[in-house]
Amino acid sequence: MRKATWFLAGAAASYAIYRALWRQPPLDIIPQARPIQTYAEAESAAQTLIAAHEPGIRPDCTGKLLSHGRQTDRAIVLLHGFTNCPRQFYALAERYYERGYNVFIPRFPYHGLYNRAPKELSNLTSEDLVRTGMTAVDIGRGLGRHLTVMGLSMGGLTTAWLAHHRHDIDRGVLVAPALAFQSIPFALMPAYATYTRVAPNQFYWWDPERKGNAPGPEHGYYGFHIRAFHALLRLAVLVGQEAAANAPVARSLVVVVNPTDESIDNEGVRAIVRRWRRHGANVLLYETPAAWRLAHDLIDPAQPTQQIDRVYPLLIKWSEYPYHVATTP
Repeated sequence: MRKATWFLAGAAASYAIYRALWRQPPLDIIPQARPIQTYAEAESAAQTLIAAHEPGIRPDCTGKLLSHGRQTDRAIVLLHGFTNCPRQFYALAERYYERGYNVFIPRFPYHGLYNRAPKELSNLTSEDLVRTGMTAVDIGRGLGRHLTVMGLSMGGLTTAWLAHHRHDIDRGVLVAPALAFQSIPFALMPAYATYTRVAPNQFYWWDPERKGNAPGPEHGYYGFHIRAFHALLRLAVLVGQEAAANAPVARSLVVVVNPTDESIDNEGVRAIVRRWRRHGANVLLYETPAAWRLAHDLIDPAQPTQQIDRVYPLLIKWSEYPYHVATTP
């Protein structure tokens, strides 16, 4: 009897530790999918969303709609990265527009402010990411008959979540997605997600040595507060759990990894891809050439090491719908 009592007490304690350190709370109050049916409604909704922003926004960091004035065969939603803004995708958006796409780039909350170390970013939540993505997909459905959603880093993470919840995405493209991080052991991500929720809200510089003098886009932030990073970690853990249990419902997925990425744990990303494939998901995995020595942000033309003339054609080729045959394992 005493052994059974100790066993039950130990099991209860272990479960309490699990809930306290590992279990992430489910997302709260996520809107239902409401795909817009007509082009006119989609254009109006996009312009309304672009006009809505916090005080202190840079005029060159608002959302953007590139439209042919009618519903096109293809539309694409572009989701920017953490501490950047829609301007990151403006040049790539032009490439898709020239190919006949209607293009919509929403802005995630608290991004694109003049203050490049804003405390407001600490208010970012996982819910903010998925709500922005859900609204963008609703709009995208009215802009084109076939819809692609492409996201970089945080945008790629959001695209992964959307792929699990939106049947009406024809192709999701995850570029260097923030599903796993080099600085955090993949197996311990839930514990780190909990830590970033309760730890002091410290500011981390992207470049601790040069700080505000580091080279980079002037529309990007110098760093981030740990509470903002919690939004990414928590959502990454939740996506990983969904990937272990179910296949995405989007019609196809493309995952692009960068072998010289200084931020993303590519093996962790590949682990998520394997989970999806075990459930029969249609996932193509591509890798940029290691010899190019690309940085994590391989999209923004304002990055000092940008190679967009090499990168953009690859991304367009891999993202195009209908599908082409994959040659990368």
